[in-house]
Amino acid sequence: MLCYRRAPEHSGSGSAPAARTGGQASSSPRPETAAGYMSRSQFFLVLLRRHALSYLAGLVMLGLTLGMTVSIPRYLQEAIDILRGNPDPAGREFLSRITWILVFAVAIIATRTGSRLLFFTPGRHVEFDLKNQLLEHLTGLQRDFYLKNPSGAIISRINNDVTGVRMMMGFGLLQVASSFGALSLAPYYMYRISPALTLYSVLPVLGAFGLLQWGTRRLRGEQMNQMHALQALSDFTVESYNGIDVLKSYRHFGWVEGRFTELSHAVRNSAIRMSNLRSFLMPVLNHIGNGLKVFLVFYGGVMVVRQGMTMGQFMAYALYLAMLVPPLMGLTFLMFMLQRGLTAMDSLEAVLHMQPGLPPPRPESQAALPAELRQGLRVRGLSFAYPDDPGRKVLDGVSFEVRPGEIVGVFGTIGSGKSTLINLINGYLGPPPGAVFLDGVDVTELGHALLRRHVVTVTQEPFLFSATIRENIALAARGLDDAAVERAARAAALGPDLKRLPAGLDTQVGEKGITLSGGQKQRIALARTLLKPCDLLILDDVLSAVDHDTERYLIDQIYGFRHARALLIVSHRISALERARRILVLDAGRLVDVGTHEELTLREGPYRQAWLIQSEQLPSPAGPPGGTPTYTAD
Repeated sequence: MLCYRRAPEHSGSGSAPAARTGGQASSSPRPETAAGYMSRSQFFLVLLRRHALSYLAGLVMLGLTLGMTVSIPRYLQEAIDILRGNPDPAGREFLSRITWILVFAVAIIATRTGSRLLFFTPGRHVEFDLKNQLLEHLTGLQRDFYLKNPSGAIISRINNDVTGVRMMMGFGLLQVASSFGALSLAPYYMYRISPALTLYSVLPVLGAFGLLQWGTRRLRGEQMNQMHALQALSDFTVESYNGIDVLKSYRHFGWVEGRFTELSHAVRNSAIRMSNLRSFLMPVLNHIGNGLKVFLVFYGGVMVVRQGMTMGQFMAYALYLAMLVPPLMGLTFLMFMLQRGLTAMDSLEAVLHMQPGLPPPRPESQAALPAELRQGLRVRGLSFAYPDDPGRKVLDGVSFEVRPGEIVGVFGTIGSGKSTLINLINGYLGPPPGAVFLDGVDVTELGHALLRRHVVTVTQEPFLFSATIRENIALAARGLDDAAVERAARAAALGPDLKRLPAGLDTQVGEKGITLSGGQKQRIALARTLLKPCDLLILDDVLSAVDHDTERYLIDQIYGFRHARALLIVSHRISALERARRILVLDAGRLVDVGTHEELTLREGPYRQAWLIQSEQLPSPAGPPGGTPTYTAD
């Protein structure tokens, strides 16, 4: 795979972590002095070196093609001059020239095809490598990056920008080499025939280059505008598709159509402006080529009449001049393609230069962490503020421990910082150094892969793939038999639901589980977790979308988990926390109280207030849903 910038899990060294201030962590651009930084020119050179042999072989084949192409007019010149001097067509010298012309014409087919294959193939490899590199890099970035870069814009980068780089590294480089060769060799042989005629012919070509320079600057600006417009259109399309149910409920399609039309017009107008620019440049270049032909007929014809040039030289000169026209005509498209590729490279750099919230792992820290945690999780003086609002601390001086074998609850009202705390522990956000430890090892020195091997999280908004329920549950542990998946499904209170579904565990859930309710999706995510042993299992409000009967049953299952050596249960429901060994109470980002359920209900505070309110709303007790048996791990 192309190594533009390695993901932190695979970096063997301890590169200096990016500076953090005030407990902030963000996916910010890597500074030029940081290890692994790569400018656009360095990036381009890496791509060239990666496929250097293919490009060199392609240049050899292209050189042979150009060499034989410029040789044909010379042999044709000699053949015509031989005919004028000796009208006998059976002459040896004449047949020799014609034979070489035929040999070159056939050989050019093979060499031109070879050069195209040798240039185009690296372009496809570059596309493959870049998409894999982007996927690897994107999976290492933190949530703040995705808050600022919606999925539609990322999809546009992966599709449109990578395609632009592929076109530049394939067809674009071939055309650059071919155009440079043709525009260099043809004038040289033209000069050998007639220096004066060549001097007059080159002047319009220089004017064409000046015109192209102006057009290139205009094209670059329009390409940037179109790139941003495409990203906005892609993002709005994905967002509208995901919110189709809301749009149907409120019959708000008029606003969507209007916004989509506005964004489409921005893409269209940018494309029209680029098309108009190319439509202006191409006829001008075409007229320059046609003007050169007229000039050749007029001035060259006079030279032939005055014996300053033979008929064979005139024909050869005309062929050399014809070799200049295609490169001149293709320069606008070539400049457009190169500018698109460079613009796309800038866009990709904006992603590839982002660094994950956690710095590269330190091998000595990874080696110090045991296979099974003995001390557990320790949070010490954790403070955090999001980069877009550095003055407001979401967490302020939070400290606690979760030892192996313990079940600890975290309670807090909306906006108290519960989800931020969880995301800092599991590495979704980058915590400040010296704040979060596993067995005394700073998690910022472990890397994502090792951290998430010990810490597993079930979020309140679970994600399901467009597959079957069975495949979604078995995602966490491949190779298990169907019986283990079925036991996990029953333990997550999915038994009654599976009986109602058309194909049971083999029911297709649709994109993001669109065919399921919120509670069903949460329980599938919970069943998935039952198949992945870990040291610390974090349950982030996983009971928020289930009814009270199912909630009580799931609470029994959760507190009976044996595959996790410690549990951290985050919820605003008192019923989910009352059996925890101790409960942490968060309020406005601060840890305001710690105790058991009985202790907290006797002290004034947010926990007691919530307990009094929720106690009045609980229905009468009921048995477990469907009489489902208790889950026990194998």
